[in-house]
Amino acid sequence: SPLVPPQGQQGLGRPGPEGRQLAFLVGKWQERVSYPAETPEQKNEEGTGQWFARPMLGRFIQFNYEGTGPQGVYRAFGILAYDREAQNFRLLWFDDSGEVGDYRGSFVDENTLSLEHRGKVEGRDFRERISYTRISQTEVRTKIEQAWGAGEYRVYLEAQATRAGELPQGPPRRDLPS
Repeated sequence: SPLVPPQGQQGLGRPGPEGRQLAFLVGKWQERVSYPAETPEQKNEEGTGQWFARPMLGRFIQFNYEGTGPQGVYRAFGILAYDREAQNFRLLWFDDSGEVGDYRGSFVDENTLSLEHRGKVEGRDFRERISYTRISQTEVRTKIEQAWGAGEYRVYLEAQATRAGELPQGPPRRDLPS
């Protein structure tokens, strides 16, 4: 019957094991962000952020992010899910500069999800790796590393997020609640 999902797939709204692995990200979070200095003479720069991650249909996580850092205010929206065909996790990230990141990856251990994007920025090959690490039920650490061409990854930012309460009720909003 066309209404029955293929064997081995969960019904609508029922998270599979991969979706349950993402549950640690669900919630409302406040974070402190550190941008490492590029040279020993420079100081690290700091920023703050707030985000929430909401489960959707038991299969996806929807992110709404707003932060302030060295470049000013930054806003983004993302969808994280497990891609059954590719057998990996996939994050689509849309930000207020018009950039779209397509990240793919997997859990490297039971607490760390690592996702990588490959693309071009102003015609140059660019790679970015995002790692989300569950420290506890109330703390998540994020590390973003970047590389140009075939170069080595360098840490772009590290963030420590602490759970700040329950998710907002009602339909998803375009902006984070104040």
